[in-house]
Amino acid sequence: MVKQRRQQCVKCRHQVSLTSGTILHRTKTSLTHWFWAAYLMTTDKRGVSALLLQRQLGLSRYETAWMMLHKLRRAMVNAIREPLRGEVEVDDTWVGGEQAGLRGSRQLKNRRAALVLVAVEKRGKASGRARMSVIPDFKAATIIPFLTKNIAPGSTIYTDGLKSFADLAEAGFKHVARNQPLRSELRKGTKSAVPLAESGHWEPPAMADRHLPRSEQGPTPGLSRRIRLSA
Repeated sequence: MVKQRRQQCVKCRHQVSLTSGTILHRTKTSLTHWFWAAYLMTTDKRGVSALLLQRQLGLSRYETAWMMLHKLRRAMVNAIREPLRGEVEVDDTWVGGEQAGLRGSRQLKNRRAALVLVAVEKRGKASGRARMSVIPDFKAATIIPFLTKNIAPGSTIYTDGLKSFADLAEAGFKHVARNQPLRSELRKGTKSAVPLAESGHWEPPAMADRHLPRSEQGPTPGLSRRIRLSA
């Protein structure tokens, strides 16, 4: 059992590994790589992309680095975290950039971008906790369940004038709808109706919705060399 790195019960002879029940269960990647990945991910203030992690650890496959980051991020989520409360700004956005020649809901068909709903707590002029989720459409039947799950009843929700938010009062929230300026006006400096949620929008040039959890950022200063791992 020592060679296989498993433990066995002397009575029932049931075998179990040290990584059983963890994100490392049945991994073919060395634990040394995993520990380095966790270290880099938690110490870099700007975040670590899968491409950068692949380079730093000397991994042969990009998919391995992406899988490691995905599992580590999933493990860091608090399953019993409290819902957002107080004043909350909510807005939707496209992650992955606009598709040429398509506007509005027409981008939902065969889209290459992900439609994301964002909810951000207001703490004075600053932002607090946030919740994000990929959604299939702008319909109230899609948006309201996400908000009731992630925002405490009685909270004040600020949104733009989208009709899908019209039933928030019936769902137990205080709803404040504001007219959102046109995108062209926002680019000229006009203040958004939901500035905190708007500032949370992140639209890299091209990214499919299945890659949304991934953080794609540039090289990190001080980590330009590969980390040498002992065998």
